[in-house]
Amino acid sequence: MRKIIFLVLFIILSPLSSSHALTVNELLKELETPNWREKITDPLFIERFKTPEMLSVVIKLADSRGYDWRYRIRAIALLGNIGNNESKEALLTMFQDHFFHHECPSLKSYVADALGNFKPENRLFEILKEGLKDSEVLIREATARSLGKLKMEQSVKYLKEAFISEKSLAVKIAIINALKLIGTEEAKSFIKEIALKDDQKELLDALGGSL
Repeated sequence: MRKIIFLVLFIILSPLSSSHALTVNELLKELETPNWREKITDPLFIERFKTPEMLSVVIKLADSRGYDWRYRIRAIALLGNIGNNESKEALLTMFQDHFFHHECPSLKSYVADALGNFKPENRLFEILKEGLKDSEVLIREATARSLGKLKMEQSVKYLKEAFISEKSLAVKIAIINALKLIGTEEAKSFIKEIALKDDQKELLDALGGSL
């Protein structure tokens, strides 16, 4: 009898119990900490949000315009760390929503960053590469970073094209770093060409004098 009572109490009181999905306000409190970046990379914390009920709360916070953007970006980053197919699909939907980042450009840049955490696949690549043409610098920069993390050979063509038309130094640096991560002969050759051009002095200086 005592064992049964203890088991019932454990299920009711355990914060990890799947019988109690957090509300959005409860999730806000979980993420309201100076070390939120460390918290959302903790495997034990991430594991709590892999059930459909808990995942839906994270998606709701990330995708709801009624909440402070500072907490929405934390939920977006958490979705990237959860790393399952459902979280990927939610992020892809947000990335393709033209009104998603209407109030704050950094929202979509966090989505672009989060998408770099998933396994490389053609559909993900085809959607993400469109971020290289976005009007917002932060989004183009984050997209280049994620394409570098995905390390897909077909990214090289689009990164090269983006570099040639790009005006922002920060985005150019992100593209060069992405090409370095991908590391194909085509990527290496392009970097060498850039290093020899006289009009890339500012870029070379920003990268410590060499590519």
